[in-house]
Amino acid sequence: MSVDNHEIVKALQLYASLAELHEENPFKYKAFASGAFNLRKIKEPLSDLQESQLISIPGVGKSVAKAIAEYSVSRRFPALEELLSVTPQGLIAMLGVKGLGPKKVRLIWQELGIDTVEDLFDACRQNRLVEVSGFGYKTQQTIMAAIEFSFGARGKFHLARVMPYAESFLAGLRSVFADERHEFSGDYYRKSDVIEKLVLLTTAMEMSGVSALEWEAIAADGGLALQGWTMNEETGFLTHEQGFVAEIEVVMHSDFDRMLFEGGAAARHLEMIGYRSEDWKGNDRDTYAAKGVNFVVPSRREGHRELERPIEEASLLKYSDIKGVLHNHTTYSDGLNSLEEMALYAMEIGMEYLGVCDHSKSAGYARGLQVERVLQQFEEIEILNQQLWPFKIFKGIESDILGNGELDYEPEILKQFDIIVASVHSNLNMSQEKAMDRLIKAIENPYTTILGHPTGRLLLMREGYPLDHSKIIDACAANGVAIELNANPYRLDIDWRYIDYAMEKGVMVSVNPDAHEKMGYLDMHFGVLSGQKGGLQTSQTLNALNLVEFEAYLANRKK
Repeated sequence: MSVDNHEIVKALQLYASLAELHEENPFKYKAFASGAFNLRKIKEPLSDLQESQLISIPGVGKSVAKAIAEYSVSRRFPALEELLSVTPQGLIAMLGVKGLGPKKVRLIWQELGIDTVEDLFDACRQNRLVEVSGFGYKTQQTIMAAIEFSFGARGKFHLARVMPYAESFLAGLRSVFADERHEFSGDYYRKSDVIEKLVLLTTAMEMSGVSALEWEAIAADGGLALQGWTMNEETGFLTHEQGFVAEIEVVMHSDFDRMLFEGGAAARHLEMIGYRSEDWKGNDRDTYAAKGVNFVVPSRREGHRELERPIEEASLLKYSDIKGVLHNHTTYSDGLNSLEEMALYAMEIGMEYLGVCDHSKSAGYARGLQVERVLQQFEEIEILNQQLWPFKIFKGIESDILGNGELDYEPEILKQFDIIVASVHSNLNMSQEKAMDRLIKAIENPYTTILGHPTGRLLLMREGYPLDHSKIIDACAANGVAIELNANPYRLDIDWRYIDYAMEKGVMVSVNPDAHEKMGYLDMHFGVLSGQKGGLQTSQTLNALNLVEFEAYLANRKK
């Protein structure tokens, strides 16, 4: 069976990219790049041509022709095999990210030691790419968007990515069809961490069978809120230019609430309460009551433990309950804003206190703080606290949990911090036994205040290391250590499914933005949504304590 032309061209282009990545002879890799470009136009099967025939094609020299002939026989050629043997597999994936060429990938690899797309995304999230020559903030954001778009092509999206477009879309529909009802159902209605499908319920009968041409007129009426969405006449689906697809379900007014309830709850939840359509009582509260179960807020209708551990709606954490913002990075390490800027913005959004937790000394990739920098930051905090009173900045650090489970810094330094968020950042490929030993040793360290992003996961990109969550939570309960719900929408770690157990064990949960710029504070909104799914109560949320209560909590921990 002959080798497809596309496959051959792809192999030639890969060789050209890898040769440039490894800074080989530029004349050679440019020749391969040029040959690959010209061969894209050839319709005749390249694998059927002799080397002499290949050389006659414009842009194809002897070395390219020889490589084509070799590849046509064995699906490999020596020069490519040699480069593949010395190239981390992740770099090849990085070369496929829009906006990244071999030169930029080499810079990232050499200067940051990054060799996977997942770690590149994490570095962008932490604003580390801006430290590399030739990369600015806008480039960093573009690369993040390109990576996320590539993951979105698999049909799954982070809630944070979908939400602005979904809410804008609803606003547009409500503007155009003001007398009708519109809501997204499914996992978006439950504000799941990851959105697999957008299902739009609407009572606007005009939306049934809308053609692409008619949709253009509707979009124009809706102004910017509906721009970017296009109608597929064959399927009746709406597609956004960012890759989201919305399925439209047009329903009668009398059926809307029932359809929203049935479509908005996970099938497992409906099964748990024994629900069938004929059980509908006109609204969700009466329906639950008729089934003899407590009311369950929409976000918790997942079929997890919402019936086993019912929570009063009023006791669930709300964003307005948050009083302080903990675990944040400044320009002392890898943040974009100064300590003062971070403090002033925290005040601006109504916070009573700020916990600065820059990276510790072992995090060289993030300009982790050596002892002298720690002491310098302490001095600035003291000055700012005098100026900003009654607002308060707490002296904190995100201490790396080292391979042996120890915290970064010696005890005489550790004891000077008000807050220590202990996190794993290195050697993530661990067995469960190794991960458990490492984390429990850190939890048992008397200086640990909060266990940071417990699994190290990146949603849709990197699985967390394996943990026995119950034992981790038990260890936190035994040692008075809080657990972080890292509110960055690409982490949301601890997973909401384990929050119920933390509440049972009396473990405090801290909804931390892990902000690397001041606007990152707003990620706490996503942390709150995720926390609500797990039944996170205000009374057990660490940063829902007011300043006086939080100071008392820390003083008690010191004892």
